[in-house]
Amino acid sequence: MALTDPLGSNILIGGVGGSSTLGANNDTIGDQFVPEIWGKAVLDSFNKNTVLAKLGTDLSELAKDGGDKINLPHVGTPIVKPVTQNAEVITLDVSGSDTATSTTLTIDQHHVAPIWIPDAVKAQAAYDLFDLYAGQMGYAIARAVDNFVAYSIVTNLTTALGSGDGITSTTAAVEVAETFTEANLATLMGLIVGETGDTNGWTIVLSPKTFGALANLGGNSFDQGAANAPLGANFASTGVVGNLLGMPVVMSNNAYMDVASVSANAETGTQAWTGFDTGSSGADTADDDHLMGFAIHETALYTAIQSSGVKRSYQHTYMQDLVSADALYGCVVRNADSAGNRRIITLYDSLD
Repeated sequence: MALTDPLGSNILIGGVGGSSTLGANNDTIGDQFVPEIWGKAVLDSFNKNTVLAKLGTDLSELAKDGGDKINLPHVGTPIVKPVTQNAEVITLDVSGSDTATSTTLTIDQHHVAPIWIPDAVKAQAAYDLFDLYAGQMGYAIARAVDNFVAYSIVTNLTTALGSGDGITSTTAAVEVAETFTEANLATLMGLIVGETGDTNGWTIVLSPKTFGALANLGGNSFDQGAANAPLGANFASTGVVGNLLGMPVVMSNNAYMDVASVSANAETGTQAWTGFDTGSSGADTADDDHLMGFAIHETALYTAIQSSGVKRSYQHTYMQDLVSADALYGCVVRNADSAGNRRIITLYDSLD
């Protein structure tokens, strides 16, 4: 193979069957690079570093069939009717089951994490270097996906609860400040049980400040270190919470937590959010309550990754390999501030 412009060489490679020497029957450079090995390592790092994307229902298998949209039917609670002998029971009016409407999950996000490597093949053979490079790419993609999921959630919550005075409705929100007391937990529990009847399928997501405030829970059944304490027997020494009243507890370091607003950052996949104060398009921050966390039901969030992969090319002008990991994905949030349709309960710190 003749290279007409050696300095502009940008040849995609992969596979283990050939030689790294150019010749009449060889048209690859560095063909010992194995994308599958890198892809597995990047995926492992991605799964380790994602938080919010794991909270809902993963529809990636449906997304792989092609297309950029997945229509999700609303399957509510069917109506019930008494059965009477020799009388019509089931009519065509089944609107109570809410089967006529749907929500669309659009796969419209595409992020790539590129990195320069002096020699990708040698890095692939050296565990420490390989783990470093693949881990950083996986982390970057995970952060971008989590930031988009968080943005989708805060946008939904702003629509459902935001106003010109910030969050004013307490039908699906609990003011916790930075303390998170037993009273806050009791209120949260009441809202959750009022919506779905129990805590099955719910997860509590806390900001770093609110997670730290769990140490304020003391006395009664919340004694730290007690064998059957909701925070766990080892919470006082480890700071790790497995679950709380039957709900898994996770901490998120996401950009949208503990702040009144967020600026866009293309390098981390963060989109701008002006806060819960919708009265002046974010210019007045006096009522931009802080998002301190939330409880989310598994039916509130749907995510899908349509494709992902690792690519490598040799850039002669830089005398390095360019290796990149990318993901094409989307998500949608289904939640409303109406009885029976609240699937996210907000924890916030009021700035009024």
